[in-house]
Amino acid sequence: MLSIVLAIVAVALDQLTKWLVATRMALFSEIEVIPGFFSLQYVYNTGAAFGMLKNGRWFFVAVAAAAVVGILIYLRQPESRNPLARVALGLVMGGAVGNMIDRIVTGKVIDFLLFYWRDYYFPNFNVADICVTVGVGLLFLHLFMAERKSEA
Repeated sequence: MLSIVLAIVAVALDQLTKWLVATRMALFSEIEVIPGFFSLQYVYNTGAAFGMLKNGRWFFVAVAAAAVVGILIYLRQPESRNPLARVALGLVMGGAVGNMIDRIVTGKVIDFLLFYWRDYYFPNFNVADICVTVGVGLLFLHLFMAERKSEA
């Protein structure tokens, strides 16, 4: 249940922040938040991370749907009862659904978080991307800790 609740919260926060950006900013506009480091910049992304595989709308919808189904099946297994694993999988599922909604409805994902320093710009991203990234990181941590425990 923890995973499902966390996924719902992640989707709600992702969709709310995207809606706020889309209704309060003009496309490609930028609001500097921390000068020289962080801005809100409203852009679209039709690809995957860092704009790779542009225009892969239905491919990404299928991958996200398969990931969600796989996570839901795994969550029914006894070995998924670890709280860290459940948090990780809830975040991944919420992030996948958040971006999947955008791809189904509009064919593109709203990205708006932009970090930069001097001439280096990290590609724009959104709350769903944060959820997937943190979730995968926590999943790796869980697997690492489980492996260490089994070796002891």
